[in-house]
Amino acid sequence: MSAPQLIVVSPRGSGTPLLARITTALGYTPYGTMSGIEQDGDDRPGPGEVSPVLRAAYGQERAGRLLLRQRDDRVELEAAFQLAVTALWRVWWKRLGQPVTAASPVDPVLEDRLSRVPDSELPRLLPGRGCWYVNNLDLERADAGFLRAWHTTARPPIVYHHRDVRDRVIEQISLLSRPAGHVGSMPEHLVYRDILGALPTMDARITLALTDPGFPGMREAHRCQWLLRHPAVCVLTHEELAGPAHGGTAEARDRALQRLLTAIGHPHPASALAAALPGPASGELPVGIWRSHFSAEHERLFQQHHGGLLPPRAAPTGG
Repeated sequence: MSAPQLIVVSPRGSGTPLLARITTALGYTPYGTMSGIEQDGDDRPGPGEVSPVLRAAYGQERAGRLLLRQRDDRVELEAAFQLAVTALWRVWWKRLGQPVTAASPVDPVLEDRLSRVPDSELPRLLPGRGCWYVNNLDLERADAGFLRAWHTTARPPIVYHHRDVRDRVIEQISLLSRPAGHVGSMPEHLVYRDILGALPTMDARITLALTDPGFPGMREAHRCQWLLRHPAVCVLTHEELAGPAHGGTAEARDRALQRLLTAIGHPHPASALAAALPGPASGELPVGIWRSHFSAEHERLFQQHHGGLLPPRAAPTGG
């Protein structure tokens, strides 16, 4: 039986939609940064998933009344369950150290009650099979109790999915150079869209991305390095998962898929999973696109500011 919940840390510009299609094919519903991906199938709660959530959210007495009256008033039961799940998702998101807005439709009483659920029990309350996509998992922002529980159990499994930082720079510039209304609503994206729009050339935009420590994605790249080194983290790269369609190889893809399947305890063979995946989607940049945009000066700036982010095999060997 594969893990019911999965955490994927995938910094912006890493080709995350490709991995999201893989985890979706494995039966996980993508939440977080990939929550907008289209889903097929039934998202109703499974057997035994309703009552634990109701008890944690409303207490034993009210949960019992809701369950007892469900034949007469199923609408009330479903509404109460959905309110509790929404609050539970917000609590979980905050445990992962992710930003939330102060103004929220979530009932603060429900959120407060669910925030007191022990860290070891919280993942078990989440209904269905969820894959939580985050851009980073900062040790200084994630909940200390969550990190201690994960350190003890290595559950939920954590996957770190990353990509050559130089390709990510080009991907971020491409995203932030789109017309208004196509860059999302994240404040830093809105701000840097204006900044990039004021620069006349691609060369100038790359220089800014490499030298401005606040450029979207660069700070998180540095703060995610612990994930590369932790033995309990499953590390995947976009270059591996890209496969022949995007400049990679089928062999590297199958090895990466096997690591993922092993990490989540899924019996599916990697070759069968690769064959079942949909074809490449538009907008997924191929491997090594930075080579068409970086000048010698850009490569120097990258080494100066971010050289430590390159994997050993990608480090320059000339002298």
